[in-house]
Order: sequence, then C-alpha cells, then structure tokens
Amino acid sequence: MRRVLAVCATVVLAAATAGLSAAATGAAGSSHSVTMHLVEKAIGFNFIDNPPRQGRNAPPLMGDQFAFASELLTKSGKHAGYIDATCTVTRGGERGAGTCYGDFLLKGGQLAAIASISFASESVDHVAIVGGTGVYEGVTGSIASRSRGENSPFTDDRVHLIFP
Repeated sequence: MRRVLAVCATVVLAAATAGLSAAATGAAGSSHSVTMHLVEKAIGFNFIDNPPRQGRNAPPLMGDQFAFASELLTKSGKHAGYIDATCTVTRGGERGAGTCYGDFLLKGGQLAAIASISFASESVDHVAIVGGTGVYEGVTGSIASRSRGENSPFTDDRVHLIFP
C-alpha cells in the first residue's frame, strides 16, 4: 500500500511542476518544454477493500481501490499545489497492478494525469500528463517518480512538461 501512495504522490508532483512551468513560460508562442523537480508529501490515504474482503494485511485483490491526497512542494519546501487521485487494482496479489487517475490543483488551472502502477516494482514510476485547464490548456508531458522509502511520506519527482 505504501508503494501505491508513492505512485500517487508522483502524479501530484507532476501537476505542481506544470503550474510552476506555466508561470515561467509566459505568453503563447512556439512549443517548448520545461523540466522541474518537485517533492510530494502525502496528507491522506484510504484503502477501499471491496468484496471479497481480504483485510488490510493481505495484498489487494482485483477491484479494490484507494484514494489519496498529497501536497506538492518545491525542492525548497514552498507550497506548489495539491493532488487528488484514485486508483483501481486491475491485477491482484503480491505482484499486482492497477491504474491511477489524478487531478493536480495548481494556481491558474489543473492538470490531468494517469499512471499504470505495479505493487512489486521498486523502480521509478512513470506518469503521463494528458491535459490541463486554464494556463495549462494543451499541456502534455510525463513524470518520473521515486519514493524515498516505504516509511517516508515523501516522493521525488522529475516533471517534464510540453507546452503547445
């Protein structure tokens, strides 16, 4: 479950980076990209154990879900935004997997992101930025996210945004 929370945090960081990038880019022009480094801090998590219920100490089963919220921070610790996300388990068990959808709430607009996650992987998680609103309209990109560990609420993200 901690691994899932870390993946969700990555999605949040991507959104925060997009907000910072939009502020730096200014008026519309030719397409350009920006890469930023953000930190996600978990502030809420809930596991939904759908029937058949296996309990919190067992691996999740297909159809189980979780929701989480994170605060996005700059590397210096300044507030950059929030992320709200939900994930659904599509392959249960110790080596299970699922899909997460997240909204990044940033000054000037929102970013939409999606990620496929693996519960067994300890590698970098990859998140796709699939769109945005406000100053982020038309933005796409990706996030590479790495948890600081199972007992840490922090995740480090490298956010790459492509502006039209």
